[in-house]
Amino acid sequence: MAKAAVRWIEVGTLAIGAPLRVAVHEVQGAGDGPTLGVSALLHGDEVTGPEIIRRVLEAVDPSRLRGRLLLVPVANPLAFQALTRNTPLAVEIANLNRTFPGDPVLDLPARLARALEGGFLDHVTHLVDLHAGGTFPVVDYTISLRDLDLALAFGQQVVREVRGYAGTMGALAAQQGKASVVAELGGGYARDAHYVALGVRGVLNVMRHLGMLDGQPERPARQTVVTELATLRPGHGGLLYSEVGLDRMSAEVSGGTLLGRVVSPHTFDVLEELRAPFTRGVLLLLRAGMTPVNPGDYAYMLGNLDGARTVVNA
Repeated sequence: MAKAAVRWIEVGTLAIGAPLRVAVHEVQGAGDGPTLGVSALLHGDEVTGPEIIRRVLEAVDPSRLRGRLLLVPVANPLAFQALTRNTPLAVEIANLNRTFPGDPVLDLPARLARALEGGFLDHVTHLVDLHAGGTFPVVDYTISLRDLDLALAFGQQVVREVRGYAGTMGALAAQQGKASVVAELGGGYARDAHYVALGVRGVLNVMRHLGMLDGQPERPARQTVVTELATLRPGHGGLLYSEVGLDRMSAEVSGGTLLGRVVSPHTFDVLEELRAPFTRGVLLLLRAGMTPVNPGDYAYMLGNLDGARTVVNA
């Protein structure tokens, strides 16, 4: 494992007397280069991120590294403790990744966001923010907030090019002029080993792209860049029976394809059907099998292939 110095970002003291703080791992390379920040667990139920960071630390040899790594494996300790997307003890905005820029005099998420800015984000030149689908959904695509080439270098099959995404740490980094990539990969406690390996490869790819490591990024032969995305959220709660499995991730689906049915576990009536909205779409997030849902939960995400472009890698 790479020799890393660990320091703590101090946020405050909780009512129970315990400190709220965030660990930052720093690896200084032997040569000059950029400072890459890698963050995980802004949402506490996206648990593949810390393992990706641990394995990146194992893979990096500081004597062959140019530049510096700053790694935050658990950006939201409160949400991780509760294993939830949103931040417990929040008074205003519970989703930490809609709270940037932070405020040191407001509630806990705002204070945590501000502490992450001062103790981490302000010190990096490039950002990779690791996310996953959470407890039930599985997700697989990259968001480019600034510098499409960096997002493509991460190496996922589909890249979504975005302008904005207000309130996120990635968007704040982009506003500061920093290349910013959000990697959405895994979740649902399904194929964890696959998505951890994909995330490790992605971070190392970014480092190669930036010249921090020798070698070229490992990318698929073809990648798709989409700009339009649809999120399907059920209007009824119940059990969602998915008609598509993990083998359909990143696959093309035609308009009207049945993706899943919401069924009442009380009466067994079919309450709702969720169908693909685009004439030609690509699956980016799905729930496999049978999962409980409430109105407004994430069920499926699809990118629109009409108007998308293909990047062919030599």
